[in-house]
Amino acid sequence: MEREDLWRHSKWCEFIYQRLVLAKDLLREDGVIFVSIDDNEMPALSLLMKRVFGEANFVGTCVWQKRYSRENRETLGDAHEYVVVYARNAAAFKPTRGLIPLGPDQAKVYKNLNRDPKGPWATVSLNAQGYRPNQMYVITAPNGKEHRPPEGRCWALTEPEFLKLIEQDRVHWGSDGNGVPRLIRYLSEVDGLVPWTWWPHEEVGHTDEARKEIRKWLGTQTAFDTPKPVRLLERVLRIGCGPNDLVLDFFAGSGTTGHAVLKLNAEDGGSRRFILVSNTEATEADPAKNLCRDVCAERVRRVIAGHDGTPGTGGDFAYLRCRRVPAGRLAEIDHAEVWTALQLVHADTLSPFVAAPVLTAGTEEASVLYVPRVSQAVLPKLQALVDASRAVTLYSWQPEFLREHVRAGHVQHEGIPESLARRFGWRGGA
Repeated sequence: MEREDLWRHSKWCEFIYQRLVLAKDLLREDGVIFVSIDDNEMPALSLLMKRVFGEANFVGTCVWQKRYSRENRETLGDAHEYVVVYARNAAAFKPTRGLIPLGPDQAKVYKNLNRDPKGPWATVSLNAQGYRPNQMYVITAPNGKEHRPPEGRCWALTEPEFLKLIEQDRVHWGSDGNGVPRLIRYLSEVDGLVPWTWWPHEEVGHTDEARKEIRKWLGTQTAFDTPKPVRLLERVLRIGCGPNDLVLDFFAGSGTTGHAVLKLNAEDGGSRRFILVSNTEATEADPAKNLCRDVCAERVRRVIAGHDGTPGTGGDFAYLRCRRVPAGRLAEIDHAEVWTALQLVHADTLSPFVAAPVLTAGTEEASVLYVPRVSQAVLPKLQALVDASRAVTLYSWQPEFLREHVRAGHVQHEGIPESLARRFGWRGGA
């Protein structure tokens, strides 16, 4: 069973790592990636994403409340999952980050008790955290009362900027005129809300909602085990996707991402496009199983055309099936040339290339090792060579996998330099 596989976490890390590297290459400069994950691999995923995208490009970890009723079967009730967000370039992404629309609860705080012709309004604080000398002035209210910033805070505006608000009648002094000054903001001026990292089920849906959506569009609730609600993906798209952007989902599952893209396009006239990647998930017991064709693609078709009385969103898509390619054709790497190039960097003399699981050069004091094809079978041989040297530089095409299983202070793990990968025919793995 999978839980008894001692290598399952390492396999998962290498599996995800390769896709994160590819995803980064596909993102444009202001692009962003959202990865949904539960508690099981959350710590590992966070470290992998930090490694691939860099600590400076961390945007946030959102907590999705996936349940609305109590879960009492476990020691601690499982009520949430995470959505980890990184940008290709956080500084470039921030100006393009989308807002989320006001819901009924947020909109109801805007009122118009004084029948203001500009419509409903609410008040917003005019002080900010910190100390700025040009924002520490005294404000005198119409009734003569003086107001100063609270301790540890300053006014949010300079005095000339504040006086302009006075001229525009945009400052509220409380119902009796004795309140601290607050900015009047009209509902018509609010484009949306800056997203928070807390995503309650009332706003983005829950797992029960997702299963009901599957039943609505496919006639069964068991077509997919772990569907996501459309509202959750809508939240992701509103934050990270412009009206003309391209969305890629590596793990399309039941097709919720495509559904959400089509829904938003129908609402705002956008021309967002999507690429959904899935597989059959066929097994020996069920070789005819094809979730990609029968669940993901079929759901997208029905959302576009309409189904069982529900109008369609319009749009179109193509269902493309990949051909199986023999593993040996995925990469035609000239390992002999790679081995020679690596030695030229580290060694004074060259050792010839031989067909071996691990190639080694150097001395017991300092050696360089190259693993042409990484597998569990190569680990015992590799560990013996590592133990026989005082300093090891270890090259492989899957350094994250080996870093997990060959742990020693005197080992420096290295991936194949990109220049060599391009020069000697790398096509994505060996």
